[in-house]
Amino acid sequence: MGERDITEVYVYVGEKGTANLRRGIERSVWGWKLDTVEDKKAHHEVLTSLKKDDRLYLGHEGLGRISRPEAQTRTVPEVVVARLTGGLYQHGTPVWDDDVYPYRVPLVIEETLHDVTKEHPRVGPEGIEALRRSACAQGGPYLPESRESVMEQALKEALQEHGGEKALLDPEDPADQIMRDLPPVLDISAYVHVRAEQKKLRAKKLKGRTEVPCDLCGQVLPKRLVHTAHIKRRSKSDHQERSDLSNVMFACTLGCDSLFEHGFVYVDAGGRIRPSSKAQGGALSTAAQRLGEHCLAFSTKNADYFAWHRRTIAAVEES
Repeated sequence: MGERDITEVYVYVGEKGTANLRRGIERSVWGWKLDTVEDKKAHHEVLTSLKKDDRLYLGHEGLGRISRPEAQTRTVPEVVVARLTGGLYQHGTPVWDDDVYPYRVPLVIEETLHDVTKEHPRVGPEGIEALRRSACAQGGPYLPESRESVMEQALKEALQEHGGEKALLDPEDPADQIMRDLPPVLDISAYVHVRAEQKKLRAKKLKGRTEVPCDLCGQVLPKRLVHTAHIKRRSKSDHQERSDLSNVMFACTLGCDSLFEHGFVYVDAGGRIRPSSKAQGGALSTAAQRLGEHCLAFSTKNADYFAWHRRTIAAVEES
Protein backbone atom coordinates (compact mmCIF):
# COMPACT_ATOMS: atom_id res chain seq x y z
CA MET A 1 0.00 0.00 0.00
CA GLY A 2 1.37 3.43 -0.98
CA GLU A 3 1.91 6.29 1.38
CA ARG A 4 -1.06 8.52 2.14
CA ASP A 5 -1.12 11.83 0.29
CA ILE A 6 -0.17 14.81 2.41
CA THR A 7 -2.97 17.33 2.94
CA GLU A 8 -2.05 21.00 3.09
CA VAL A 9 -4.32 23.43 4.96
CA TYR A 10 -4.04 27.21 5.07
CA VAL A 11 -5.03 29.47 7.97
CA TYR A 12 -4.72 33.25 8.10
CA VAL A 13 -3.61 35.05 11.26
CA GLY A 14 -4.17 38.80 11.35
CA GLU A 15 -2.35 41.46 13.33
CA LYS A 16 -4.57 40.93 16.38
CA GLY A 17 -3.60 37.26 16.41
CA THR A 18 0.16 37.87 16.60
CA ALA A 19 0.43 36.96 20.29
CA ASN A 20 -1.65 33.82 19.72
CA LEU A 21 0.60 32.77 16.84
CA ARG A 22 3.70 33.10 19.00
CA ARG A 23 2.05 31.18 21.84
CA GLY A 24 0.93 28.43 19.48
CA ILE A 25 4.45 28.07 18.09
CA GLU A 26 5.85 27.99 21.64
CA ARG A 27 3.37 25.32 22.78
CA SER A 28 3.36 23.34 19.49
CA VAL A 29 -0.39 23.62 19.01
CA TRP A 30 -2.97 25.54 17.01
CA GLY A 31 -6.64 25.94 17.78
CA TRP A 32 -10.02 27.24 16.59
CA LYS A 33 -13.06 28.64 18.36
CA LEU A 34 -16.21 26.54 18.71
CA ASP A 35 -18.26 28.65 16.30
CA THR A 36 -15.51 28.68 13.65
CA VAL A 37 -15.70 24.89 13.48
CA GLU A 38 -19.23 23.97 14.51
CA ASP A 39 -21.10 26.70 12.63
CA LYS A 40 -19.54 25.88 9.28
CA LYS A 41 -19.69 22.34 7.96
CA ALA A 42 -16.85 22.85 5.48
CA HIS A 43 -14.46 23.88 8.25
CA HIS A 44 -15.42 20.88 10.35
CA GLU A 45 -14.90 18.51 7.42
CA VAL A 46 -11.45 19.91 6.67
CA LEU A 47 -10.29 19.67 10.28
CA THR A 48 -11.63 16.18 10.93
CA SER A 49 -9.85 14.94 7.80
CA LEU A 50 -6.43 16.02 9.09
CA LYS A 51 -3.97 13.35 10.13
CA LYS A 52 -0.43 13.03 11.38
CA ASP A 53 2.17 14.45 8.93
CA ASP A 54 -0.29 16.75 7.16
CA ARG A 55 0.85 20.37 6.81
CA LEU A 56 -0.61 23.54 8.30
CA TYR A 57 0.36 26.87 6.70
CA LEU A 58 -0.17 29.80 9.07
CA GLY A 59 -0.03 33.02 7.05
CA HIS A 60 0.63 36.06 9.23
CA GLU A 61 -0.70 39.45 8.06
CA GLY A 62 -0.57 41.00 4.59
CA LEU A 63 -4.06 40.05 3.41
CA GLY A 64 -7.47 40.49 5.06
CA ARG A 65 -10.97 40.85 3.62
CA ILE A 66 -9.91 41.77 0.10
CA SER A 67 -10.78 40.67 -3.44
CA ARG A 68 -9.15 37.76 -5.25
CA PRO A 69 -7.28 39.98 -7.74
CA GLU A 70 -6.01 42.24 -4.96
CA ALA A 71 -4.77 39.27 -2.92
CA GLN A 72 -2.67 38.08 -5.86
CA THR A 73 -0.71 41.35 -5.72
CA ARG A 74 0.00 41.20 -1.97
CA THR A 75 2.99 39.96 0.03
CA VAL A 76 2.47 37.90 3.18
CA PRO A 77 5.34 38.84 5.53
CA GLU A 78 5.45 35.46 7.27
CA VAL A 79 4.12 31.97 6.58
CA VAL A 80 4.81 29.39 9.28
CA VAL A 81 4.84 25.84 7.91
CA ALA A 82 3.98 23.21 10.52
CA ARG A 83 3.81 19.40 10.36
CA LEU A 84 0.97 17.87 12.33
CA THR A 85 1.96 15.27 14.91
CA GLY A 86 -1.61 14.08 15.29
CA GLY A 87 -5.20 14.70 14.24
CA LEU A 88 -7.90 17.04 15.54
CA TYR A 89 -8.82 16.85 19.20
CA GLN A 90 -10.83 18.88 21.71
CA HIS A 91 -9.43 20.23 24.97
CA GLY A 92 -10.21 23.10 27.32
CA THR A 93 -6.83 23.56 28.98
CA PRO A 94 -5.85 27.25 28.73
CA VAL A 95 -3.16 27.97 26.14
CA TRP A 96 -4.05 31.42 24.79
CA ASP A 97 -4.98 34.47 26.84
CA ASP A 98 -8.00 35.73 24.88
CA ASP A 99 -10.05 32.54 24.37
CA VAL A 100 -10.05 28.76 24.78
CA TYR A 101 -9.90 27.61 21.12
CA PRO A 102 -10.95 24.05 22.06
CA TYR A 103 -10.59 22.48 18.59
CA ARG A 104 -6.86 21.85 18.32
CA VAL A 105 -4.13 20.13 16.34
CA PRO A 106 -0.66 19.25 17.68
CA LEU A 107 2.26 20.31 15.52
CA VAL A 108 5.96 20.94 15.08
CA ILE A 109 7.35 23.84 13.10
CA GLU A 110 9.15 22.85 9.91
CA GLU A 111 10.16 26.24 8.59
CA THR A 112 9.14 29.87 8.35
CA LEU A 113 8.82 31.50 4.93
CA HIS A 114 9.30 35.25 4.62
CA ASP A 115 7.85 37.81 2.18
CA VAL A 116 5.69 35.26 0.41
CA THR A 117 3.97 36.18 -2.86
CA LYS A 118 2.06 34.19 -5.45
CA GLU A 119 5.41 33.47 -7.10
CA HIS A 120 6.66 31.43 -4.13
CA PRO A 121 7.15 27.82 -5.33
CA ARG A 122 5.81 26.28 -2.13
CA VAL A 123 2.73 28.49 -1.82
CA GLY A 124 1.77 29.79 -5.26
CA PRO A 125 -1.39 31.72 -6.17
CA GLU A 126 -3.54 28.89 -4.86
CA GLY A 127 -1.99 29.20 -1.39
CA ILE A 128 -2.45 32.98 -1.38
CA GLU A 129 -6.10 32.51 -2.31
CA ALA A 130 -6.60 29.93 0.46
CA LEU A 131 -5.15 32.42 2.96
CA ARG A 132 -7.44 35.16 1.62
CA ARG A 133 -10.48 32.93 2.08
CA SER A 134 -9.34 32.09 5.61
CA ALA A 135 -8.97 35.81 6.35
CA CYS A 136 -12.56 36.33 5.20
CA ALA A 137 -13.72 33.53 7.51
CA GLN A 138 -12.07 34.53 10.80
CA GLY A 139 -9.16 32.16 10.43
CA GLY A 140 -11.09 29.13 9.26
CA PRO A 141 -9.09 26.32 7.60
CA TYR A 142 -9.01 26.16 3.79
CA LEU A 143 -7.64 23.66 1.34
CA PRO A 144 -5.99 25.21 -1.74
CA GLU A 145 -7.97 25.00 -4.98
CA SER A 146 -6.30 24.20 -8.30
CA ARG A 147 -4.11 26.97 -9.69
CA GLU A 148 -6.23 27.15 -12.86
CA SER A 149 -9.44 27.62 -10.88
CA VAL A 150 -7.90 30.35 -8.72
CA MET A 151 -6.59 32.29 -11.71
CA GLU A 152 -9.85 31.95 -13.62
CA GLN A 153 -11.83 33.37 -10.70
CA ALA A 154 -9.32 36.18 -10.15
CA LEU A 155 -9.44 37.08 -13.84
CA LYS A 156 -13.24 37.06 -13.82
CA GLU A 157 -13.38 39.42 -10.83
CA ALA A 158 -10.74 41.72 -12.29
CA LEU A 159 -12.65 41.96 -15.56
CA GLN A 160 -15.85 42.75 -13.69
CA GLU A 161 -14.09 45.59 -11.87
CA HIS A 162 -13.34 47.11 -15.29
CA GLY A 163 -16.85 46.72 -16.68
CA GLY A 164 -16.89 43.03 -17.53
CA GLU A 165 -15.37 40.94 -20.30
CA LYS A 166 -17.24 42.78 -23.06
CA ALA A 167 -15.76 46.08 -21.92
CA LEU A 168 -12.20 44.79 -22.38
CA LEU A 169 -12.28 42.03 -24.97
CA ASP A 170 -13.23 42.78 -28.57
CA PRO A 171 -14.39 39.80 -30.70
CA GLU A 172 -13.05 41.67 -33.74
CA ASP A 173 -9.55 42.01 -32.27
CA PRO A 174 -7.40 38.95 -33.09
CA ALA A 175 -5.33 39.56 -29.96
CA ASP A 176 -8.43 39.17 -27.81
CA GLN A 177 -9.24 35.80 -29.32
CA ILE A 178 -6.03 34.61 -27.68
CA MET A 179 -6.48 36.65 -24.51
CA ARG A 180 -9.76 34.90 -23.69
CA ASP A 181 -7.58 32.14 -22.27
CA LEU A 182 -5.75 32.64 -18.99
CA PRO A 183 -2.98 35.24 -19.31
CA PRO A 184 0.56 33.86 -19.71
CA VAL A 185 1.58 35.61 -16.49
CA LEU A 186 0.10 35.43 -13.05
CA ASP A 187 -0.29 39.18 -12.59
CA ILE A 188 -4.03 39.46 -13.21
CA SER A 189 -4.23 43.18 -12.38
CA ALA A 190 -1.44 44.00 -14.82
CA TYR A 191 -3.09 41.84 -17.47
CA VAL A 192 -6.42 43.65 -17.15
CA HIS A 193 -4.69 47.03 -17.21
CA VAL A 194 -2.89 46.12 -20.43
CA ARG A 195 -6.10 44.95 -22.09
CA ALA A 196 -7.91 48.18 -21.18
CA GLU A 197 -5.00 50.24 -22.51
CA GLN A 198 -4.76 48.21 -25.72
CA LYS A 199 -8.47 48.46 -26.42
CA LYS A 200 -8.42 52.26 -26.20
CA LEU A 201 -5.37 52.45 -28.44
CA ARG A 202 -6.91 50.13 -31.03
CA ALA A 203 -10.15 52.13 -31.10
CA LYS A 204 -8.20 55.34 -31.78
CA LYS A 205 -6.24 53.65 -34.56
CA LEU A 206 -9.28 52.10 -36.25
CA LYS A 207 -11.36 55.31 -36.19
CA GLY A 208 -14.54 53.28 -36.64
CA ARG A 209 -13.35 51.42 -39.75
CA THR A 210 -14.35 47.78 -40.25
CA GLU A 211 -11.60 47.16 -42.83
CA VAL A 212 -8.04 48.46 -42.72
CA PRO A 213 -4.87 47.97 -44.76
CA CYS A 214 -2.01 45.99 -43.28
CA ASP A 215 0.89 48.43 -43.01
CA LEU A 216 3.33 45.78 -44.21
CA CYS A 217 1.69 43.91 -47.10
CA GLY A 218 -0.86 46.59 -48.00
CA GLN A 219 -3.84 44.23 -48.21
CA VAL A 220 -7.15 45.72 -47.07
CA LEU A 221 -8.62 43.20 -44.63
CA PRO A 222 -11.44 42.89 -42.08
CA LYS A 223 -10.29 44.35 -38.77
CA ARG A 224 -10.53 40.95 -37.09
CA LEU A 225 -7.59 39.82 -39.23
CA VAL A 226 -5.38 42.76 -38.30
CA HIS A 227 -3.38 43.21 -35.10
CA THR A 228 -2.74 46.59 -33.55
CA ALA A 229 0.97 46.03 -32.99
CA HIS A 230 3.51 48.13 -31.11
CA ILE A 231 6.54 48.95 -33.27
CA LYS A 232 8.81 49.26 -30.24
CA ARG A 233 7.72 46.40 -28.03
CA ARG A 234 5.30 47.41 -25.33
CA SER A 235 7.37 45.65 -22.66
CA LYS A 236 10.35 47.85 -23.58
CA SER A 237 8.41 51.10 -23.90
CA ASP A 238 7.90 53.67 -21.17
CA HIS A 239 4.44 54.97 -20.26
CA GLN A 240 4.46 57.72 -22.89
CA GLU A 241 5.69 55.38 -25.63
CA ARG A 242 3.09 52.73 -24.83
CA SER A 243 0.24 55.20 -25.32
CA ASP A 244 1.78 56.94 -28.35
CA LEU A 245 -0.36 56.23 -31.41
CA SER A 246 2.74 56.69 -33.59
CA ASN A 247 4.21 53.60 -31.92
CA VAL A 248 1.36 51.46 -33.25
CA MET A 249 0.81 49.98 -36.70
CA PHE A 250 -1.54 47.50 -38.37
CA ALA A 251 -0.02 44.06 -39.01
CA CYS A 252 -2.19 41.28 -40.40
CA THR A 253 -2.50 37.77 -39.02
CA LEU A 254 -1.71 36.29 -42.45
CA GLY A 255 1.96 36.32 -41.52
CA CYS A 256 3.03 39.96 -41.41
CA ASP A 257 2.58 40.37 -37.66
CA SER A 258 4.80 37.37 -36.86
CA LEU A 259 7.44 38.28 -39.45
CA PHE A 260 7.81 41.76 -37.95
CA GLU A 261 7.48 40.71 -34.31
CA HIS A 262 10.30 38.18 -34.56
CA GLY A 263 12.56 40.38 -36.68
CA PHE A 264 12.43 38.46 -39.96
CA VAL A 265 11.59 41.76 -41.65
CA TYR A 266 12.30 45.35 -40.65
CA VAL A 267 11.68 48.87 -41.90
CA ASP A 268 14.78 50.79 -42.94
CA ALA A 269 15.53 54.46 -42.36
CA GLY A 270 13.72 55.37 -45.57
CA GLY A 271 10.56 53.44 -44.70
CA ARG A 272 11.28 50.49 -47.02
CA ILE A 273 10.49 46.95 -45.89
CA ARG A 274 13.55 44.68 -45.89
CA PRO A 275 14.18 41.02 -45.02
CA SER A 276 16.68 40.59 -42.20
CA SER A 277 19.51 38.08 -42.07
CA LYS A 278 17.13 35.82 -40.15
CA ALA A 279 15.01 35.38 -43.29
CA GLN A 280 17.70 34.52 -45.81
CA GLY A 281 16.73 31.58 -48.05
CA GLY A 282 13.82 29.15 -48.00
CA ALA A 283 10.19 29.83 -47.11
CA LEU A 284 10.99 32.75 -44.81
CA SER A 285 12.71 34.61 -47.63
CA THR A 286 9.74 33.99 -49.91
CA ALA A 287 7.32 35.20 -47.23
CA ALA A 288 9.36 38.36 -46.66
CA GLN A 289 9.55 39.15 -50.36
CA ARG A 290 5.76 39.11 -50.78
CA LEU A 291 5.40 42.16 -48.54
CA GLY A 292 5.02 45.66 -49.89
CA GLU A 293 8.00 47.82 -50.78
CA HIS A 294 7.15 50.64 -48.39
CA CYS A 295 5.68 50.49 -44.88
CA LEU A 296 2.41 52.41 -44.88
CA ALA A 297 2.82 53.36 -41.22
CA PHE A 298 6.29 54.89 -41.55
CA SER A 299 6.69 58.60 -40.81
CA THR A 300 9.12 60.99 -39.19
CA LYS A 301 7.06 60.65 -35.98
CA ASN A 302 7.81 56.93 -35.59
CA ALA A 303 11.18 56.63 -37.33
CA ASP A 304 12.89 56.18 -33.95
CA TYR A 305 10.55 53.32 -33.04
CA PHE A 306 11.35 51.53 -36.29
CA ALA A 307 15.06 52.17 -35.65
CA TRP A 308 14.72 50.50 -32.23
CA HIS A 309 13.05 47.47 -33.84
CA ARG A 310 15.75 47.33 -36.50
CA ARG A 311 18.61 47.31 -34.02
CA THR A 312 17.08 45.31 -31.19
CA ILE A 313 14.79 42.76 -32.83
CA ALA A 314 16.06 42.39 -36.40
CA ALA A 315 19.71 42.74 -35.29
CA VAL A 316 20.59 45.07 -38.15
CA GLU A 317 24.01 46.68 -37.83
CA GLU A 318 23.96 50.25 -39.06
CA SER A 319 26.97 52.43 -39.67
